[in-house]
Amino acid sequence: MTTRTTIRAVTTKTRTSKPRARGGFLFAVALGAVLSAGVNTATGAPTVRGSGVLGETTKVPKLRTIEGTVCSKEGSPIQGAVVYLQDSKSLSVKSYLSDAKGEFHFRQLSMNADFELWAELNGKRSKSKNISQFNSKTDLTYKLKLPDSK
Repeated sequence: MTTRTTIRAVTTKTRTSKPRARGGFLFAVALGAVLSAGVNTATGAPTVRGSGVLGETTKVPKLRTIEGTVCSKEGSPIQGAVVYLQDSKSLSVKSYLSDAKGEFHFRQLSMNADFELWAELNGKRSKSKNISQFNSKTDLTYKLKLPDSK
C-alpha cells in the first residue's frame, strides 16, 4: 500500500492506494489483437480488425508475382539472360538473371502499378510485355523469347 500526501495552499489531502497489476491488462489487449486478426471467408484475403472504429475491418493489400522463362526461338531455356521489370509510373527498374532452367521471378509487386517486362542477352532483346494495373490476377507467368544471335 502506498500513502501520498499533497499539500496545496491551505488544505492537506492524504490518499492511500493499492498497487495495481498491469500485466493482466496488457495481456488482455495483446490477446484481443491476436484474436481479432483473421481471414475474410468471402474473399480469402487476410483482414486486420481493431483499426480504431468498432467493427471496422481493413483489408491487407494484395501483392502481385510475375514469373516466367527466357528461351530461344526454338524453345530451349537460356541461362544468364537479364530480365528487366520497369514501373511505368516511377520508371524504376528491377532486374533478375535467369537461372539454369531459364526461369525468373519478381515478387511482392504492387497491384496498383503498370509494368513493362523484357529480357536481354548479348545485345539481343525480347519483345516487351506490358502488365496493366487493371489486370486483377495476382500470379502472372510469361515466356520471353530472345531472337537468334546470328
